[in-house]
Amino acid sequence: MTNTTLPRQLVRAAAALALVVAPFALAGCSAAPTAPTQDGASPAALGARWGDCMREAGFDVQDPSDDQVRSGTVTSPSGVDQERFASAAQHCGSELGVQRADTAQQDRWKRQYAAVDSCVRERYPDAPEQRPGVIDYSGYPRAQEPEFDETLSACIAEHAPDTQQLDH
Repeated sequence: MTNTTLPRQLVRAAAALALVVAPFALAGCSAAPTAPTQDGASPAALGARWGDCMREAGFDVQDPSDDQVRSGTVTSPSGVDQERFASAAQHCGSELGVQRADTAQQDRWKRQYAAVDSCVRERYPDAPEQRPGVIDYSGYPRAQEPEFDETLSACIAEHAPDTQQLDH
């Protein structure tokens, strides 16, 4: 995975936790390679163009990596209207030529998030069970504890390493 200027620590918990994969992510995507411009210059990176589009839609996000956009693992910042974010993400993906992932890839992501949830619940058995394809502990009281954040980070790194939370 290629990292861009995303913060080192993933932002989570009610004020900062909501690793909610936008429907855009489970809709998945792959982008066709972009050709150089007529003057031979390389076009802007896919992640930068996606970030620009999302900022134009009113979301204060940092640019994800190109791989995150291609794989559909861009996640929504906490505290945003999830439906509005998903709609904008879908629009931006379409504008950039990002195509829907196949069912096998979507199933892979669901399995990864189920593994993250299982990993978290091994240490926090009272944590709410997650819906398929979503990780959102924002309503869980212990989600704001630094130890929970560390556990969630470790579980994501182990089971869904391409997933990153965008800072807002």
